Amino acid sequence: LQSTRLFGTTAQRRNESASASAAEDEEDAGSYSEADHEHAVISTFDLFSIGIGPSSSHTVGPMRAGNIFVADLAEANLLHKVNKIRVSIYGSLALTGEGHMTPSALLLGLESADVETVDTAYVPERFAEIKASKKLFLGQGLSDGKGKEVAFDYERDFVWEWGRKLPMHSNGMRFTVFDDEGYVLATNDMFSVGGGFVVNGALSINPDASPASSSSMTQVESPDGETAGRHPADLAENMFYKEIRRSDAAGDRRTGAEVKPLDEAKEDPMLLEGAQGDVLSPIASTTGNGVDEHEGSESSTNEPSGPRYPFRDATSLLALCRKHNLTIAQLVYENEKSHGYTDEEIYHKLFKIWQVMDTSILESVQAPLDTKLPGSLKLHRRAPALYRRLTRGLYSTAGHTSPNPLDKATGEKASLPGFSSASTPATINKSNVPGFSVGRRQPPRILGSLDHPITPSPSRRTTFPTMDYLTVYAIAVNETNAAGGRIVTAPTNGAAGIIPAVLKYTIEFISDDPERDIPTFLLTAAAIGMLYKRGATISAAEGGCMAEVGVACSMAAGAFAACMGASPEAIEQAAEIGIEHNLGLTCDPIGGLVQAPCIERNALGAIKAISSANLALSSETGTQKVRLDDAIRAMRLTAKGMRNEFKETSLSGLATSVPFNIPVSVPDC
Repeated sequence: LQSTRLFGTTAQRRNESASASAAEDEEDAGSYSEADHEHAVISTFDLFSIGIGPSSSHTVGPMRAGNIFVADLAEANLLHKVNKIRVSIYGSLALTGEGHMTPSALLLGLESADVETVDTAYVPERFAEIKASKKLFLGQGLSDGKGKEVAFDYERDFVWEWGRKLPMHSNGMRFTVFDDEGYVLATNDMFSVGGGFVVNGALSINPDASPASSSSMTQVESPDGETAGRHPADLAENMFYKEIRRSDAAGDRRTGAEVKPLDEAKEDPMLLEGAQGDVLSPIASTTGNGVDEHEGSESSTNEPSGPRYPFRDATSLLALCRKHNLTIAQLVYENEKSHGYTDEEIYHKLFKIWQVMDTSILESVQAPLDTKLPGSLKLHRRAPALYRRLTRGLYSTAGHTSPNPLDKATGEKASLPGFSSASTPATINKSNVPGFSVGRRQPPRILGSLDHPITPSPSRRTTFPTMDYLTVYAIAVNETNAAGGRIVTAPTNGAAGIIPAVLKYTIEFISDDPERDIPTFLLTAAAIGMLYKRGATISAAEGGCMAEVGVACSMAAGAFAACMGASPEAIEQAAEIGIEHNLGLTCDPIGGLVQAPCIERNALGAIKAISSANLALSSETGTQKVRLDDAIRAMRLTAKGMRNEFKETSLSGLATSVPFNIPVSVPDC
């Protein structure tokens, strides 16, 4: 094979032993997120993407990776030559097992299923069909009809590389396709790095298999005509966007090298050898504080060349807000327009994100009582019962499509849920009344001796409305995620309940203008998330749960403060408080499932976000000793210092302390 991967995964590096030293693994982990682009700006709609559960790294990422590989084959005019495919998964992906739906996500991705629109019920059904029929329809969903059905024996062609890890990241995948004679046509390594983002190199193609007339992907060249550097961020493609085809992404987000035709590549031995140059600087130079010298200038071409207001850290973000008299949300909005979106498209996408978030709450609270989540834990859903208890005494509004009780089309009076229509005697339908229970209430049970000097307290329950609603909203989203439902990656699936819970509470109980506050909340949260993606990580494989729940808590805290009218400085303080008290949070779920303690942890994260925002709002601006940039640096250092047992391996902590008689698998939220 022509050795042409962007990761520098030459034949020599690919054959490295899995027994590489732990020090080398530690050096690789997270390195790509430290010295990457000169700015942190990515699209809000890449950070908040619609997907399916239970894991952004183990479900959403693999499905997107399969899509990318097949799209590359089609672009290289090789898909019709494929006779067989082998899929190998490494590291935590291999240790996960089918509980995280990684195999089904990968295979559906190879059939070009769209992670944002695929029917969640179709995924397990189609997976079972593939295994039974031993047929896989590569590129079935391609619009140009280039798909091809190939033989695929799941037991033979889906390889679990137990205990092995590819260079760069623990969530590694390798796709290899063969022709009719059994020769390798092409191969590629991909990495799911958290939040649904997939890092991949150029497709490596067998020169003998490459069509002479095609612009194959066997050689790469940097966009600036320079030699690609060794740093993974400069070698990796797809790091800062989620498009399937590279050509669809904004130019300034393309971190990999440009595709060069095979014939031209053969003429340049330096490119074939993969010369090692300096780290690329793909965007305009910046000043010392990270503010672009040319920010605000208009591009001379129609192609977006970069964000209007690039920032690299919280300091430069606040400086831009002060300089241009913009809120954080307004600044991010302008950057979205730089990505090529119109005002209408931005608003449509933002409200679509909120609609999916809200639906993920609704579907869960309306689920039948006493149902269990999938997986070996057999965990009971709690959101339905919690919601019914919380709304006891209230009339249900489920099914109401309008506040007007009259149906405008028919003029007939709409019946209230729980009651009969007006034409029949008014009798209560007990089954539909929230909180209605049949039978007498039992007296409270008292535990302890009544004769003891310390009198026992009777059993009772109190309510804290804010905490109760935040809890049920967050738990609802994460139960939808655990069941493989459709959610918004915010910024990951394992932490997907915090931001929707806080936003839902804001809209229902605080906001006087949801059409203003929904964009403000999401755009502000996105800005904070960008800082973590550049300065630290949003992957539990690198930073444990502080990279997921901790980051989501920080994002929600800052966004809530923004909706409360806080200044950019107070928003920064709220975000800092949100992450500071999550530093060191481990990722050690029981049984390797994104259920316990993940679901409850989201509820606590949502409550902590509100507390963080309130602390910042009640404090004098500028008096805090720890800044957000300091906390992000501390998070990065903490992640490096954490043992791998506490970073999504389920090899220690809570995962091994709770008796559980099933094989341990590895999650990645």
